[in-house]
Amino acid sequence: MKRITPLLTLLTGAGTAAVLFAMSAQAAPRTVQPTAAATPSASATAPPAAPSTPPADPTGQPPAQPSEQRGRPGAPTTAPAAPVTANWTGRLDGGATVAITATKGTAVAYVCDGRRLEIWLRGTAADGRLKLTGKKGATLTATIGDGDLAGELVVGDQRWTFTAKAGATPAPVLYRATAQTRRTGVDGGWIMLPDGSQIGVLTRDGSPAPAPPLDPAFGTTIVDGSTVTAEPVAGVPETAE
Repeated sequence: MKRITPLLTLLTGAGTAAVLFAMSAQAAPRTVQPTAAATPSASATAPPAAPSTPPADPTGQPPAQPSEQRGRPGAPTTAPAAPVTANWTGRLDGGATVAITATKGTAVAYVCDGRRLEIWLRGTAADGRLKLTGKKGATLTATIGDGDLAGELVVGDQRWTFTAKAGATPAPVLYRATAQTRRTGVDGGWIMLPDGSQIGVLTRDGSPAPAPPLDPAFGTTIVDGSTVTAEPVAGVPETAE
C-alpha cells in the first residue's frame, strides 16, 4: 500500500499537468502566418508598348508620307484674257483709212478709201491682241502697245500694214447705216477722224460712192432728198454683217 500511494500521486500530478498544458494552448492567440506580398499585375509593371511598325510594302517601296502641300494654296491658274473696250483710227500704208471699235472684247473694223473701197470685219479684242475677219477671207490682226495699235490687213494676195491711235474721248468713231436703211438697198459707213473730218463710202443698189457728211448728233444725212439714218458702231457684231 505504501508503494502504490506514491505512484497514484505521481499519475495524478502528471494528469493535472497535461490538463493545464492543454488549457494554456487553447487560451494562447493563434499566430497568423505572413503571406507573400501581392505580385503586381503584369499591366501595372509592363513598360508602355512601342508604336506599331506598319507592315513592309511587298513592292519594296517606302510607305507614303502625307503631302507637304496640304493646307497650302494651289498653284496659280492662268487668268482669263482681259476684254478690251476702246476706239482707234488710223491709216493703212496703201492710203485707206481704218477705224476699229471694241466693246467688252467684241471688235468691229471698217476700212475705206472714201471713194469705192470698203471692208467690214469683226472679231475679238482681248489680252492686248485683235483678230478680225471679213468677207472674201479678209483678216485683220493687231497688237496693242501703249494704247495704240499696230497691225496688218490681208485681203486675198494683198497685204497692208497700219497703225492706229486710240481715241482721246469715248465718242464713237464709226457709224453705219441702220439695218432698216440697209433693207432699202442703201448702205454706208462713216469714220469720224480726230480732227473733226469724216470719210466714208455710201452704196446704193450696189454702186459705191463717196458718202455725204453725216450729222453725228442726229445720225442722219440726206441723199437725193431722202434721209439716210446711221447709228454708232460699238462692237456690235450685227453692224459688221
